[in-house]
Amino acid sequence: MSNYNESEYLNRSLEQFEKTPFPNIPIESLPSYDLQKLYDASLVTSYYRRNRKVVSDLSHKVILDVACGTGVTTLITALANPGAKIIGTDISPKSVAIAEARLNYHGIKNFEFHVLSLEEISQLDYKFDLINASDVLYLLPDLGIALQILRNVLSEDGVIRGNVHSYYNRLPIFRAQKLFEKIGLLNDNPGEVELNIVRDFFDSLHDEIILKKQAWADNFNKQDDQRLLSNHLLLNDKGFTMPQLLDALKFAELELFSMVDWRNWDWWQLFKNVDNLPSSLAKLVATDNLGDQLILYELVQPNKRLLDFWCGHPHINQQAQKITWQLSDPAHVNVYLHPCLKIDAFKYAVLESNNIAPLNLGEFFDPIVKEVWIDRTILQIIFIPLLEQSCSLEYLIEHYLQICKIHSITLQEIPLDKARKLVTQSVNDQEKLGILMIDW
Repeated sequence: MSNYNESEYLNRSLEQFEKTPFPNIPIESLPSYDLQKLYDASLVTSYYRRNRKVVSDLSHKVILDVACGTGVTTLITALANPGAKIIGTDISPKSVAIAEARLNYHGIKNFEFHVLSLEEISQLDYKFDLINASDVLYLLPDLGIALQILRNVLSEDGVIRGNVHSYYNRLPIFRAQKLFEKIGLLNDNPGEVELNIVRDFFDSLHDEIILKKQAWADNFNKQDDQRLLSNHLLLNDKGFTMPQLLDALKFAELELFSMVDWRNWDWWQLFKNVDNLPSSLAKLVATDNLGDQLILYELVQPNKRLLDFWCGHPHINQQAQKITWQLSDPAHVNVYLHPCLKIDAFKYAVLESNNIAPLNLGEFFDPIVKEVWIDRTILQIIFIPLLEQSCSLEYLIEHYLQICKIHSITLQEIPLDKARKLVTQSVNDQEKLGILMIDW
């Protein structure tokens, strides 16, 4: 890792974000409709993903939003973690002022902001339970040392959420940046003149030119100044491969335990039929190591702009504990509905007793990337009690037998072991999707 010298980076970034605070979203805009963002920003999600333990009380948790900008991510973090103390830091006084106004407008109470660089965060004298470092790490001079600084202010069981630009996926944008650097557009903070030169340049290219097709696609909003400034004219931007990210985490003595969008990083889903792979190929791709799977996935399918990850202090592998709940006494297994799903639309769908058609959970739970249908009876038996509070697995099994005493076809009484198997399997399926959480 190189020596960490922030001064040049700070000065250039400070100029850019004082001139154009980011993101430029009206203070009155409320992002709570975006369930995906709330789910990903929730400490409940990442803590459970790491420890298989449910955080039911956030009142004593302290959460840091690094490089908070104008406070959009800070607001999302506050909404996703009700009761927690939220702290935002940024090097731009203008951005911090907007962030404070934003949280005050939306009635958030337990928060504070500080104009601080990354190196100065230790001055706050906190150990944070969750650190959000989104859309900042790829702008810093040394990823490993930046992560090391965050590690030093992380609580023992805390989680860091970070992301970096994918080198493979973002390569066309990096090529455009290199081009505009060559012609002097990135010598100083770009403004209206530089923005117009970028637009004129791409307009002058033939449509079949590779750079235009890859970095100036039809769905790219070419009139959005901030979109161009955060892509083609973004100062200090860098891309990383998965091995480079893993090396930086190792240097910082941090352990990557999951990608934030882990459902979209399933190495085995890339193959038509994993059971029919040739033996030589099966040996090559068969690995239980998370890092190796992520490296292979990225080489085959580099389809993500961000390598968005959760990490923390290294822990002893608790895999054996993670898989034993199904063998535990149902009375000691507690089931929770993720708090982000306790929204009116989902409650209405569950409580809609006149509708007997199966329900597509993906309709209400954005993180699910495909259709997931569930029987309406099972849905109501399991989810109605959980909308109010956690329940033991034993209670859910008994609740099932109270409602479904008789098999609808055989007209025979449903035995306890069959009811236990059905409810346990359903809970297990929803837990894998991240909808339900289990504590035992």
